[in-house]
Amino acid sequence: MKNLNERIKLNEGTIEYQTSRGIFFDNMFHRYKCTEGFWTIGYGHRCLSNTEPISISEADHLLLLDITSARESALKLHNDEHQSVNDVLTESVFQIGYVGLSKFKKMFKALKAGDYFEAANEMQNSRWFRQTPNRVQIHLNVLRHIGEK
Repeated sequence: MKNLNERIKLNEGTIEYQTSRGIFFDNMFHRYKCTEGFWTIGYGHRCLSNTEPISISEADHLLLLDITSARESALKLHNDEHQSVNDVLTESVFQIGYVGLSKFKKMFKALKAGDYFEAANEMQNSRWFRQTPNRVQIHLNVLRHIGEK
């Protein structure tokens, strides 16, 4: 599986994808409104409506900062013995935020009990899954794979 950084780039929009959408050109990322209506730039970084275009290296730097922040927030919610679960939670915070993920009380109860299948079921039983099923399905697969061990 690709590392967390590469998965987020793929999920948030690679340079090739953003080029096809007209938001990466002249070797720069340009701001756009995400599906939730927030101004965004680079790889899913929220920004102001007047944010100037940024370079690839600036986008990579912002991504690193955002992943670090998401990881710290995810660990406040749950620190699992399996790094792949911590990565799932980090990417979840990256996408839906700390507050959004913190509402998954039954999922965290299942994780604390080591019931990864039930944790996946709770994640699947959400509006988030209905909104972005392909992305969340990757997380479900990780949790269910650990549950098989």
